[in-house]
Amino acid sequence: MKSLKFGTDGWRAEIAADFTFENLGLVTQALVEHLLEQDTAKKGIAVGYDNRFQSESFAKLAAEICSGAGIKTYLSDKSVPSQVTSFTVKNRDLAAGIMITASHNPPQWNGFKIKENFGGSAFPTTTKAVEAKIKDTLHIKPSTLKVSPSDFQADYLNKIKALINLDLINNPKIKAVVDPMYGSGAGYFRALGVNVVETRGYRNPLFGGINPEPLPVNLEDSFSFVKEIALKYSSELTACIVLDGDADRLAAIDGSGQFINTHNIFTLLLHHLIVHRKLKGNIVKTFNLTNLIDKLCQEYSCKLHVTPIGFKHVADLMLKEKILLGGEESGGMGIGLEGWIPERDGILAGLMLLELMAYEKMTLAQILDGIMKKHGYFYYDRADIHTTKAQDIVRRLKQVPPETFANKKVTKVETLDGLKLSFDNESWILFRASGTEPLLRVYVEGRTDAEVKQILGAGENLINQ
Repeated sequence: MKSLKFGTDGWRAEIAADFTFENLGLVTQALVEHLLEQDTAKKGIAVGYDNRFQSESFAKLAAEICSGAGIKTYLSDKSVPSQVTSFTVKNRDLAAGIMITASHNPPQWNGFKIKENFGGSAFPTTTKAVEAKIKDTLHIKPSTLKVSPSDFQADYLNKIKALINLDLINNPKIKAVVDPMYGSGAGYFRALGVNVVETRGYRNPLFGGINPEPLPVNLEDSFSFVKEIALKYSSELTACIVLDGDADRLAAIDGSGQFINTHNIFTLLLHHLIVHRKLKGNIVKTFNLTNLIDKLCQEYSCKLHVTPIGFKHVADLMLKEKILLGGEESGGMGIGLEGWIPERDGILAGLMLLELMAYEKMTLAQILDGIMKKHGYFYYDRADIHTTKAQDIVRRLKQVPPETFANKKVTKVETLDGLKLSFDNESWILFRASGTEPLLRVYVEGRTDAEVKQILGAGENLINQ
């Protein structure tokens, strides 16, 4: 048995290589053993799955193994977003949840996420405990009885309806588009009663030949589609909410064709929640998010926490104190509304963006431009470099950080998560090894597009030396 390890959020591997029914059985049984040891198994477990190849079959096996161990098991009757499984765990007061998904990974991958009883992704203490129990000698006894399918969707939809202003969103001047990228978020906006046009809203396990990650490189058709919709309906207030493969993360496209990246989305959500929703609370951002958030927190007198990368760090704070908004560069946004879960939710965040447009009667790009005119313009890009030496590269850079980089004087060196070099105009570059894939991620923020390209190019050249 090859070592089966949990990364930033779950265990992920290539289907038929390491993600096999046999290995899935071992990981599921290890979770079962952990729950039995903690004496929480009697509360039950939820098993959900996304639109990936054979996800429903993997989920069925996981459910049968849990049921075979005498645990009351709820298997979703259809593919669902990850946060719907998380919500089901908390709403039904269960011991845990299993979500079969590889999120934004390539189509040939699948994964196994553990959801804890509070309704969010498992903390490292839990995943390490489960890892320690994965052995070839585990006794697996799948249930011989059929596990009855359960509706996870209805309660989630009812709760979301109580959190948003549907009448405001369905303003006839707003033309909303949703791109679920062939993932399990398809149909949710319509099911909530939102008047939307949907593109790529059906199951395609190959995801049309792209990764289901809301990045511009994967959205060529969507850019064209949004412009066509804006032109067809002569609507000045058009926006496309783009969901990743399991719909817990998002990006957006303005009706003008401008990409609204995750940094922009965090900025817009923070503005909306405080200015229009009149809500209060602390803010959490991960280490690789824009400095514009710091400026808004100063304006709104919000305490700002900066955490390592990974939503588990955000969720930890959401459980400990009143957090209004927490998010990460990959697009996961958690909103601290009363009675909600400490979890990423691309659907809820997308609805909030539509609310914002309805309040201000402006496009997302226009609202963002107004914020940046006040606080300064920030631009961003990143490069994902495939290499098995990512950890070694970051370690080497940490040992001797450069004093100048891209013809700029380094004013601050930070090692909270990877190596981050900041410059005197608030631009920065971050080198970090991915926790889910054999990648070195290079993140850059600058004050102009040209500066971003310059710094990012210098980062790629440094790695290739």
